[in-house]
Amino acid sequence: MPPRRREVDRPLRKEVRLLGRLLGEVLIEQEGEELFAIEERIRTLAIRRRRGPSDGRAHAAAELSKLLAELPHDRLEPVIRAFTVYFRLVNLAEQHHRIRRARAYATDPGARPQRGSIEAAMHTLKKAGVPAERVRAALRTLDVTLTLTAHPTEAARRTVLEKLYRIAKNLEERDRCQLTPDESARKLAEIREEITALWQTDEVRRDRPTVGDEVKNVAWYIEEILWDLIPDLPTVIGRAFEAAYGEPLDAEIAPLRIHSWVGADMDGNPLVVPAVLEDALFAYRIRGLRRLIRAVRDLGGALSQSVRHVTPPPWLLASIEEDAAAMPEVAAHFGPRTEGEPWRRKLHFIEARLTATLEHAEHGRAEARARSGQGPAREGRAFVRPEEPTVGAPYREPAELERDLTVVADSLRAARCASSGERRARALLTQVHALGFALAELEMRAPAEDARAAAASIAEGRVEPAQMTPEARRVFEALQRIAAAQRDGGESSCRTLVLSMTHSEDDVLAALASAKAAGLWDEARSCARIDVVPLFESLAALNDSARILRALLAHPEYRPHVLARGVQEVMIGYSDSGKEVGLLAASAALRRVQETLPKIAAEAELPLRVFHGRGESVARGGGPAHQALLALPAGSVGGRYKATEQGEALDHKYARPELAMRTLEIMLSGVLLHTLGAQPRPPTASELRYAAAFDELAETGRRAYRGLVWEEPKFVEFFTAVTPIDEIARLPLGSRPSKRRAGGLESLRAIPWVFAWTQNRAILPGWYGVGSGLEAMGQRPEGAELLKEMMASWPFFRAVIDNVEMVLAKADMTIFAGYAELAPAAARKAVAPRIIAEYKRTRSWLKRLTGNRRLLEGNPTLQRSISLRNPYVDPLSFLQVELLRASRGGDSGRDRSLLLTLNGIAAGMRNTG
Repeated sequence: MPPRRREVDRPLRKEVRLLGRLLGEVLIEQEGEELFAIEERIRTLAIRRRRGPSDGRAHAAAELSKLLAELPHDRLEPVIRAFTVYFRLVNLAEQHHRIRRARAYATDPGARPQRGSIEAAMHTLKKAGVPAERVRAALRTLDVTLTLTAHPTEAARRTVLEKLYRIAKNLEERDRCQLTPDESARKLAEIREEITALWQTDEVRRDRPTVGDEVKNVAWYIEEILWDLIPDLPTVIGRAFEAAYGEPLDAEIAPLRIHSWVGADMDGNPLVVPAVLEDALFAYRIRGLRRLIRAVRDLGGALSQSVRHVTPPPWLLASIEEDAAAMPEVAAHFGPRTEGEPWRRKLHFIEARLTATLEHAEHGRAEARARSGQGPAREGRAFVRPEEPTVGAPYREPAELERDLTVVADSLRAARCASSGERRARALLTQVHALGFALAELEMRAPAEDARAAAASIAEGRVEPAQMTPEARRVFEALQRIAAAQRDGGESSCRTLVLSMTHSEDDVLAALASAKAAGLWDEARSCARIDVVPLFESLAALNDSARILRALLAHPEYRPHVLARGVQEVMIGYSDSGKEVGLLAASAALRRVQETLPKIAAEAELPLRVFHGRGESVARGGGPAHQALLALPAGSVGGRYKATEQGEALDHKYARPELAMRTLEIMLSGVLLHTLGAQPRPPTASELRYAAAFDELAETGRRAYRGLVWEEPKFVEFFTAVTPIDEIARLPLGSRPSKRRAGGLESLRAIPWVFAWTQNRAILPGWYGVGSGLEAMGQRPEGAELLKEMMASWPFFRAVIDNVEMVLAKADMTIFAGYAELAPAAARKAVAPRIIAEYKRTRSWLKRLTGNRRLLEGNPTLQRSISLRNPYVDPLSFLQVELLRASRGGDSGRDRSLLLTLNGIAAGMRNTG
């Protein structure tokens, strides 16, 4: 490791040693010296197997296998848990180190802005000659939406994450504060206590979480992390703009929206029924309103400006008089208390209206629960002071609250209170703009075939839910409940319907007809009050998406609907396309779609928003976000970007405020650079040549991938034997089943598909077929030179290759070979050699392309992270192989240990599905 890198990483290594030492003390205290000695021996042999002298590695591997095979039954689970907890602590230390490095950039006056930061983007724009006014205009219209989802890729329980969060807070205090010896000792003791509690906490959930549990989980990230960060974003952007351009931004910006599928995602989840969707709508809204009431009360408490010292503008006083006339009881109650304090008086009226809005929502929830036979609502009026009147007109939609808060903020500026209240008022306005009344705007997802079934029933005159098939009834009743929620809380309660597995324009038209019949039609605007979003997932659907969009935008009923809505949203799926045709072919199809659809929308004179259905793993569209954004085709962003944030990504990216802000900066800076065309691109003629070459690569990769996964007769037998896919289905990760429906490999979701291959260390979906594509192209005359040219000049190709390199560095064919021994001989002989040969082929060609002797030579941070973990993941992999063999041999007494290895390997690999 170079000296500079060692210096940068020294605090991380020190922290890992500290946490490892404390874990060792806990192991001795809780389990005894013997277990600690076993764990240390396993750790030492695993490291020697990886990093020892070449002549001693085989001996270390044999000794390690013997030690694990002879491990006493009562020591099996503690050993697995010891390594799992260690991974959790290492992950935590790395998160903290990322925060430490970001803070070092921010506090070093001589340092360049951190790569991916908004300030770095602003300097890039300035250097590229983009004028300040053009940047301002882009920022005013910037529209970035995060859609949080509940895909079951988070293997850790919420209670485990909370303990880790408390350890992180203690590490931060040790890092940032000048502690006395007593304070330092106390912080160390608190960390040790949390590690002890972590050891004593069950890693595996007893029961599969409910949809309600998942709603609470996603609400935690919004309430505890994102809520306070949203108003900070305009400040961060304004400061970065001024640092680059030397002048104030002076523009009202609110670039971020938070949406959620959790509670309304019906795709393959039978637990999400209309009543559950309705509960989710109420839960988001009630929690959001309570948070707003508290925020308005705090703001009112802060705005103590008196007319004796500040002159309020007349239009603020006129607004207060209007409120007093509309809410005389509130005026009578607060009048004496707020005499001469106009802003505080105005905030009391806003609070009264919000309280009335909350009471209206709670009353609606009570009625809904009574209709469904669940009894009275459980939510109480926790944020209403008993002595206060709540007689006010409920807000009908968030826009009304925004107008009131704008009056407050603008009047503070007019009265020269910019430094004594305006900032806080605008912060709250930004939160309302991003979230509305709810913690997040809910989106519904449903299978396109269910929408077709509902539309068919309606067309035949069977408009009563009881007359419909179960699938049609579920979609139709859900739309009816969304209509009711919109009547009570405005359109922003839920105004998006994503149609999974869309295959034709008829799917979208069927959804529109169903929405109209369900009460979601706006006669005044001649449109539905919901956006219908086709989700193109299969290769055939992606390839047909251009024809489908043209047909929709020319349709005599659908075109007026979109014109009234203002934008057509189209979602593209990275997961199922990758599972179907492999990484290269899916990447090529997704690139073509993003090149073509914006042009079709522009021809139809309609804005288009592309919704990226990305996962956390490379096989499902994951990878470095900034690099991925800059690699998107020209014109595919246009100031609008929307993407899913799934499962484990929430913990990796949003578990701490500093991580979340860094994530948001990376995303916003990438969108801004792409929108303003400041990212490097090859000339158009070269890009066309590169795209044609990549399509050839992709077709070769598709044939190789399909030839193995879908056409090899023994593949399914091999896959079932060498991965813990059946055990994954039993692991209580999320409310959703691992399959959309009964069936074989075709019905298996992409998440458990990737999870299974990650467990056996092959990570096949992230690279299989890439080597074949590169080899076929590279062996053509001048093909190798073309590939190197693409690598040097085309960000899209470089992003694909960099992601594949990362996956290959995590994969381990030696470990995989042990899993392959679980398969019947015929299946193993038919499949395993092909996988190993393709791995070697891909690895060899990547090294030729990058010019590196080792994988990730150009990314030492990631290389260090992987090398830090792999030796410790190996023992869990060896144990999992033996446990799978025992379980399939009829020994069910070790099933719990087997499930624990799934958790441990997931924590060690930092990636599940």
